Amino acid sequence: MTKTAEKEIQIQELWLRYSTTRRPDLRDCLIRQYSYLVRCIARKIVGHYEYFSETEDLVSEGLIALMDSVQKFDLSKNVKFETYASIRIRGAMIDYIRRQDCFPRRLKKLAKQLSEADEVLCRDLGREPTDAELAQYLNVSPEEYGKMLAETCSMNMLSFEELIYEKGSENLTLRMSGDSPGPEQAIAEKELKTVLRENIACLDEKEKIVISLYYKEELKIREISQILGISDSRVSQIHSSALRKLKTRVGTYLKE
Repeated sequence: MTKTAEKEIQIQELWLRYSTTRRPDLRDCLIRQYSYLVRCIARKIVGHYEYFSETEDLVSEGLIALMDSVQKFDLSKNVKFETYASIRIRGAMIDYIRRQDCFPRRLKKLAKQLSEADEVLCRDLGREPTDAELAQYLNVSPEEYGKMLAETCSMNMLSFEELIYEKGSENLTLRMSGDSPGPEQAIAEKELKTVLRENIACLDEKEKIVISLYYKEELKIREISQILGISDSRVSQIHSSALRKLKTRVGTYLKE
C-alpha cells in the first residue's frame, strides 16, 4: 500500500471517529489536516487583487470557514470535503475583502457608472449592450471606455466572485433539504458550472482565452499579456468586459 493510500485511510478513520463522537480534539485534527487549503486559496486571492495584500487576514477568515465546514460536513453524503470546504473558504475570503472597502473612491464611482449604464441599456435594448454602445451612452471614446474597463478590472473580479461564491452559494443552499452537503447540492453545483461553461462559450474568442488562462490556468495578467502579445492594460480590458457579460448572464440564472 502506498503512503498516499495509507494517509487517505487514516483521514477516513479520523472522519468516522469525529462523526461519531464530535470530540473537539478530533475536529482540530481535521482542521490541521485541511489547513493547507486555506493558505493555498489565500495566496491565489491576494495575487488577484492589486488593492488588497493582507494574506494573514484572509487566512484567519479562511480558518474560521474551515472549522465551520468541518463541523457541518456530513460524512454519509457522497461529496468530497475538499470541494465543499473550498467553496466556503473562498466565499468567506471574498466577503472579507468586500467588507474592507479597500478600493479608492474614484474607482468605486467609476465602477458604479459602468454598472448603471449596463443596467439601463440592458433594459432599454432588451439585450446585452455592446462595448461600443456603452461607450456612446457614457459619452466617451472607445479608447476611454477601454481605459475605464482596465481600471475597474479588480472591482469587476470581486463583484463577479461575490456573485458566484456568496449569492451562488446562497442559491444552492435554498435548493437543499438541509444544511448538510448532499446529492441535491452536488447536482445544483454541477448545474451552476454548466451555466458558467455555456456562457463562457458565448464570449468573444479573446475573452474566452483570457478567462481560461486566468481562472483555469491561474496565470497572472502580465503572464497572459506576454502569451497574447498585448499590453497588460488590454488584457485587463478584455477580462473586465468578459466578466461584465458573465455577471449579467449568470446573475439572471441565480435569480430564477
